[in-house]
Amino acid sequence: MAGQGTAALELVKDVGGSTCCWCASAAAAHSGCAVAAAPGADCRVIGVEPQAGNDVQQSLRRGEIVHIDVPKTIADGAQTQHAGKLTFA
Repeated sequence: MAGQGTAALELVKDVGGSTCCWCASAAAAHSGCAVAAAPGADCRVIGVEPQAGNDVQQSLRRGEIVHIDVPKTIADGAQTQHAGKLTFA
């Protein structure tokens, strides 16, 4: 999360206090950017993930971490089976 959040910090630095939008495909990137950007700007973070690997979407709907089968994709970063405790929170 901390490493992924640096992307949001750089974006906030470049655009200042402007409203911005950041899309991320992994829970760590999404949550890291949300935490990093929150204190410094009016920034909306939108997370996206593949339909076959929507573990975070399912988890948010249920209010608990949902485990799924490994999504069939060549994108290794999209082959997550569940969000972590820190990223889900």
